[in-house]
Amino acid sequence: MKKYLYLLIVILALIFMVGCEDSTNPISDESGSLPIEFSLAPLEELDVDVTSGIVKLSKGDLEVERSMLIQDSNASVTVDGLEPGIWDLLVQLYSNEYLVAEGNAQVEILPGQESEVNLTLLINDITGSVTINVDWEIVEALPSRILFIGNSYTYYNNGLDNMLREYASSSGQDIELETLAITGGGMTLENHFNSQNTINAIQSEAWDIVVLQEQSQMPILDTEHFLTYATKLDSVIDLTGAQTCFFMTWAREYDQSQIEGLAAAYNQAGQECDAIVVPVGQVFNSVFVDDYEINLYAGDGSHPSPQGSYLASACFYRKLFNLPANETSFVAPNVTDADAEYIQESVEEWFAHN
Repeated sequence: MKKYLYLLIVILALIFMVGCEDSTNPISDESGSLPIEFSLAPLEELDVDVTSGIVKLSKGDLEVERSMLIQDSNASVTVDGLEPGIWDLLVQLYSNEYLVAEGNAQVEILPGQESEVNLTLLINDITGSVTINVDWEIVEALPSRILFIGNSYTYYNNGLDNMLREYASSSGQDIELETLAITGGGMTLENHFNSQNTINAIQSEAWDIVVLQEQSQMPILDTEHFLTYATKLDSVIDLTGAQTCFFMTWAREYDQSQIEGLAAAYNQAGQECDAIVVPVGQVFNSVFVDDYEINLYAGDGSHPSPQGSYLASACFYRKLFNLPANETSFVAPNVTDADAEYIQESVEEWFAHN
């Protein structure tokens, strides 16, 4: 949008000296000269930096264009050799490539005479706008209270809840984690749903996350049964304001193909309950089939060895806290430093690719 600046109109009233040279240096009667000079101070007061100016003159088929000299807060140019008559005058001022002001008038070239021409410059809208693109980063509070509900897969090796707490506290992230486990050998989610002790544990405390671990074979032997009680317990958890989380367990050592059915069942439960799924079983499988010799299973080929439980704690840390699994100094009892480093890196690599 263009607008008038009335102060500028007065200051930029131009006086054009039009005419022949004096008698000591005569020019042809057929041509005239147009000297133009004016101050740029009004624009400078508006913080407009004029970098160039153009003068264009036209008369019939004749067209003349000259660049102005911008110096010492003035714009000036002299156009020589103009044919007598009425010329259309256009003056344009630029700040770099942006047209900041322009004006036009008619000027009569009369050899041997001087004329006064008033030219009003229109100031282009020199205001600007800023588009601000905001990337919102939602910083979620880290969980500080986690309840584990499961069976021996959870309580083996002094408890996954205790191992996760130590894993997190040794990460250098200033995490203070409180955990509790409600477990029993061979317990299913149905057993827990029908246990007042489990229901009381869910309802009596303000948990951030409640972890559900089904009996190791139930998700593939009777998927519907598993989903039914997963959903029922999730409904109890939802009423407390906590977030449901599923602990995906691993295949038996002798049949690694079980992981496909286990992963499918747990992921389905996660979708139906809008819950977190910690893919321990899938990471367990990827490390087990690797070339590195590490014993993830206890002697029965079912329960976790200390290395297996350590891997599970690394997976829970990586998933629930969304922090690198390889930035903790914690090494579980009966786990070598080499095994701990390999497990941490394996967990981090798995999550990076999945």
